[in-house]
Amino acid sequence: MKSRAARRRTRLFGLLRAFRDAAVALPDALVAVDGEQRILWFNAAAGRLLGLVYPNHLDQRLSEVVAIPGIVGWIEAGGAEALTEVTAPSDPDIHLSLRLIPYAEDHALLLARDVSQVLRLEKVRRDFVANVSHELRTPLTVVHGYLDLIEPEQVPEFESIMRELRNQSRRMTQIVEDLLTLSRLDAEEALPESRVAMGPLLRTLHRDAEGLSRGRHAISLDITGEHDLRGSPKDLYSAFSNLVSNAVRYTPVGGTITIGWHSGARGGRLEVRDTGHGISPQHLPRLTERFYRVSTSRSRESGGTGLGLSIVKHVLQLHDAHLDVSSEVGVGSTFTCIFGAERLLQPEVLAEEI
Repeated sequence: MKSRAARRRTRLFGLLRAFRDAAVALPDALVAVDGEQRILWFNAAAGRLLGLVYPNHLDQRLSEVVAIPGIVGWIEAGGAEALTEVTAPSDPDIHLSLRLIPYAEDHALLLARDVSQVLRLEKVRRDFVANVSHELRTPLTVVHGYLDLIEPEQVPEFESIMRELRNQSRRMTQIVEDLLTLSRLDAEEALPESRVAMGPLLRTLHRDAEGLSRGRHAISLDITGEHDLRGSPKDLYSAFSNLVSNAVRYTPVGGTITIGWHSGARGGRLEVRDTGHGISPQHLPRLTERFYRVSTSRSRESGGTGLGLSIVKHVLQLHDAHLDVSSEVGVGSTFTCIFGAERLLQPEVLAEEI
């Protein structure tokens, strides 16, 4: 029995050494902390990325030796969400993504990953899309201008071709404009804010929907709140307009579309409900991806670019809001923009009301 126990201990120590060696060799920083955020152990990468020195920093509080703004509150809150794009305390050119992994009782493992290269590649991608879109804008404008000069009736044998060329030219121009809009939103950390009067905005969206529908749908407003929003009027109108135009495009003739605004103590919700074809559950998580299409043929026939919902997502993120989508095939869809209570403003009192 003693021999078996000795072999078991030897095997256990061997496994612990192998685990320690593997953790030390990881390119990501690992720091084990207790319930009081005192450092119990860290690997070599933690010295390079977080500036920790062995054994000087053992048993010291993490906040006292790692100068990352907000890390204490993040850990105390449980670190459920990753802390992204954090500047490394050891090198301002290194950007980290932090995750907190609880283990045992009142212990946690801090994982810090160098995402500098990923962020650089993402910036290259954004710059490339922005530059290409900008360069395409001028030649497309010239082509579209010349096509507008030619009346299809003047060349009857090419009438159908000319109309198709015009349609495709407009579609390409819209794609370029949407890409430029996305590039601008990607580069923005904050938008210029002012009061967004929801009453006039909703009436404008209603008129836009009726103009696009041309009497083919029943379109109504549903308002149960008088609050305005604090945000960028131009960008919020662009986001809401995308949702409304999608509802008109993908709702069959005779269907109904409802534009709703509901506000109260808990926040505000702008809803666009339709009785369209509906969307299968497997497509819902990817709807806001660029150029993602539920039905390629139907999207192209309706004139969509595949970028509208991406624009909506980016605009809402810059307003500390998010998009919720619920849909049932054959019944319809509801797209809801959800804003926090801090974004709501009491309606302005007109002079004649005083």
